[in-house]
Amino acid sequence: MEASLTTVLAVVAVWGALWGSFLNVVVYRLPRGRSVVRPGSACPSCAKPIAPWHNVPVLGFLWLRGRCAHCRQPISWRYPAVEALFALLCVGLALPYVQAVLIDGAAWRPALTAALGEQGFAFALMALALIDAETFQIPDALSLPLPLLGLAIAVGVGDLRGVSWASSASGALVGAGGLFALQWGYAAATGREGLGTGDVKLLAGIGAFVGLTALPLVLLAGALQGLAFGLAYAFATRGRAVSQRGLASLRYLALPFGPFLALAALQWLLLHRSIEPVVVRWLSGS
Repeated sequence: MEASLTTVLAVVAVWGALWGSFLNVVVYRLPRGRSVVRPGSACPSCAKPIAPWHNVPVLGFLWLRGRCAHCRQPISWRYPAVEALFALLCVGLALPYVQAVLIDGAAWRPALTAALGEQGFAFALMALALIDAETFQIPDALSLPLPLLGLAIAVGVGDLRGVSWASSASGALVGAGGLFALQWGYAAATGREGLGTGDVKLLAGIGAFVGLTALPLVLLAGALQGLAFGLAYAFATRGRAVSQRGLASLRYLALPFGPFLALAALQWLLLHRSIEPVVVRWLSGS
């Protein structure tokens, strides 16, 4: 049984690394309005096509020692890091379902559907987070399908995931409506846009996947982690910011909220089976 589990998870890791390689393509090309399918991968410095054997996730980077095979310009560490991280994410998301099939004898089709659905959600979240961090934009091509995908997964395997279709639908509506109201209220009170419409669409998708009950916890975790990062960043750069723009400039520090929402949603996906019983006991006072 242990050998079977290890083998399956190794296959999942390879699967995740391959999709992590494609994730790098999406993050680079989508904000630039380029096709994510054609042409094939090329060096961003010399535009020479990357040979398939050099494009093997993580291993290709190590083989080339982090440099292009043609022009020898450095290759960003982000590429293998994204590939490795998404491989680990896929393993972490698949583990409970693989164990349910191999150990508990659960049906493999629903388990596979749930695992693939969560991995697809994680793919979109990572892509959105990286694009938003770089451009302060959340592409509709990635955010708009998420509520529909979350609702479809809830209808198909909601019992297995613990998110019913009703919780999924209400999570999407409350997530979008609540953040839209916050966006409108902040803009009306300050005359500035504090949250983008992309964040509203993203939270609708997150609500559809995590459900109404978990949505406040995910939103709170995202806000607290964003606040902590913002404070740390402001403290680390305070000298340069104050000298260049004055102390008041720290009040207008701009940070994208999407990466922190995505991070909190991924944390929920990976940890909710351990967290939810604790939260339920705390809320019940037992």
